[in-house]
Amino acid sequence: MVSIPEKQKQWIVSHFPNGTAIHHIYPLKGSTTAAMYAIVLQLSADEKIELVLRQYDKSSFSAKDIEQEADSLKAAASLSVDTPQYIAADPHGEIIGKPLLLMRKLEGKVNILPANQAEWSKKLAGTLARIHDNSIDKIPWKHERYQKADEIDIPAWTGKQEVWAALKEVALQPEPSYTPRFIHRDFHPANVLWKDGEVSGVVDWANGCLGHAGIDVGHCRWNLAMLYGVEAADAFLSAYQEKAKHGFSYNVYWDIVSLMDVLEGQPDVYPGWEVFGKTDITVEIMIERMDSYAASLLEKVME
Repeated sequence: MVSIPEKQKQWIVSHFPNGTAIHHIYPLKGSTTAAMYAIVLQLSADEKIELVLRQYDKSSFSAKDIEQEADSLKAAASLSVDTPQYIAADPHGEIIGKPLLLMRKLEGKVNILPANQAEWSKKLAGTLARIHDNSIDKIPWKHERYQKADEIDIPAWTGKQEVWAALKEVALQPEPSYTPRFIHRDFHPANVLWKDGEVSGVVDWANGCLGHAGIDVGHCRWNLAMLYGVEAADAFLSAYQEKAKHGFSYNVYWDIVSLMDVLEGQPDVYPGWEVFGKTDITVEIMIERMDSYAASLLEKVME
């Protein structure tokens, strides 16, 4: 059992009825941005519930970051997809000197090694389409690029400099006009939980905001291209277009913006992939697939 400060324990149980006690605490794997713990609470003699506690490094995350995640969780509660229920937050780290976020734990596990990838991809796409089928417009957080267009550098590692230069020119163009909707902003397979072959929920709403649905689609497509290749990314796009109910009109611009967002230095293998069993991705494979995916996007630009 993991040990946490007494003040932290008191803060957790203070959000529940008198007599609630912490039964068990254990670490959760997969997070690369915060320490994560499962908290099993004993509400009564015959009732237990599980929570998730995210504990952030104060030097890396601001109160604004925690407030955005809290607001996103509250907004996501109205979606038809299961999301963690927000319980409480300590954005300024007043309890133990580190920002905290407390939420209900969802059932299910990450699955990035599907037995039937085609069906898995369709269910993944259907889940994202359900997230985007919303009328949420009150959340104060707006989409912003991680990489400003005029600060994008053509990668030194690529064997296709001309491809990346052409994509940068597209990214420098003004954003197409669109009606913003609530998006996850970090939708990818390691943030989706499964149970009995079906999606049981979507987690990690730290970047939820109002933006274009294509940002979520593009970010997931990049992840799929890195995990399985360009064909997997294209299959997901086709499935999403079939499932989307909100008049989604594909524009490769958003794929390119999403790709440029992850273009910083040499490609790194996301640690979560190995944690969840995908152990065959190397930096060399990442570079090859980054170039292949970039070339596939340029083909779409030229169509």
